[in-house]
Amino acid sequence: MSHTPKYPPDGGYAAPTNPAASPAAGSLTQGWFAVTDPGYLKGALLGAGLTYILTNQKVQRALVKGVVTVWTAVQGGIEEVKEQIHDVKAEMSMKGDADKT
Repeated sequence: MSHTPKYPPDGGYAAPTNPAASPAAGSLTQGWFAVTDPGYLKGALLGAGLTYILTNQKVQRALVKGVVTVWTAVQGGIEEVKEQIHDVKAEMSMKGDADKT
């Protein structure tokens, strides 16, 4: 009497249920050159735009000038708000002094 253990036909290992989990032939090139993927196209356009900005001095000057203009406007707005707060505090102080007399 021969005693041989019975093993499952797949060796006890289940086959992957997700086809994307098992690498297919050519998957390396599909991952790098997936031109139909919207993320790939966005990345390519972003890279081209950054390259243009970083290599074109005219665009760099315009960009820096715009950033300085926006920063100056923000600082002016903050100073204006500070001045308005100071005015409101002064008015409240004057009203408090008038109520005491």
